[in-house]
Amino acid sequence: MAIIQLGYVPSTKKWIELKDIHPAKKKEYVPKHYNGYLVIPIDRFLWNKIKNVIALRKKGYDAIIIIDGRRRTGKSTMAQTISYLLYPKLSIKNFVKGLEDAPTVLEETKDEGVIIFDEGSLTAASKDVMKKKNRQLLKIIDVIGQKRLTLIFCLPEFFELARPIAITHSLFLIHIYTERDLTRGRYCYFGTKKKRVLYERGKKNYGSYLSPKADAIGQFYDFKTLFEKEYQKLKRESLAEAFGKKDIKVSQEIRKEFVLQCLKNLPKLNKKVQNTQLATIFDLSASSIGSYLHQIQEKSKK
Repeated sequence: MAIIQLGYVPSTKKWIELKDIHPAKKKEYVPKHYNGYLVIPIDRFLWNKIKNVIALRKKGYDAIIIIDGRRRTGKSTMAQTISYLLYPKLSIKNFVKGLEDAPTVLEETKDEGVIIFDEGSLTAASKDVMKKKNRQLLKIIDVIGQKRLTLIFCLPEFFELARPIAITHSLFLIHIYTERDLTRGRYCYFGTKKKRVLYERGKKNYGSYLSPKADAIGQFYDFKTLFEKEYQKLKRESLAEAFGKKDIKVSQEIRKEFVLQCLKNLPKLNKKVQNTQLATIFDLSASSIGSYLHQIQEKSKK
């Protein structure tokens, strides 16, 4: 794939190909500026896919991109490269450190902005924790449409995502890998159809990416933003939170008693709260909330 250099034009809010600036022969990133913005080296195939995302956004659609690969292979580098092209005003505020921070970041991100869910926010110590994170991601996806946002999910393995996210909601998958000598800077691209097949086959074949064949294979440069130090600090904090906290198990009896006691005190709030709202608060189904409320009513009659 041919590597091109892109420069941003603020007056038109468009990227143009810079014919007079040629990329370095090696994949080390050498910062250059054009109109006060960083020049981005990227292969032409991937740039065409990013332009499709920009076109979708202009038509009022949101977009979800998945980037996966082993740790330290360059997932964050790829995510930042794509994000900068989609949103040249990219800052540390466009990153989610932990999923509990996502609502705040979503609210503060401007329309047609980008949010990067870095590896730490999507790393789980157990299958149960990952299931919970998938539920949280689905809730987040439900609310992004109005702002025409682009969400970029970075995680070790594509197959850890819930099927609706991996297959239905996302546009494409970029799998990052290293060359045989462990040199970084390689990726393979799976479009909508191919990633569907990959998900089905890979789940059965221990996470294999061999079948089907990727739509494209390319290279990328070690791009760094102007807030690299802030980002590295955020990444360390994010990973520390992901692995530093133990998954504390709570017995069903304690959980049930806690919910019942909270529901008993609802009248003191002097506000009407719907069962669906309570279900969200306690991470239960609305029918379970209804059952608990019925139990409270029956006990009060005695």
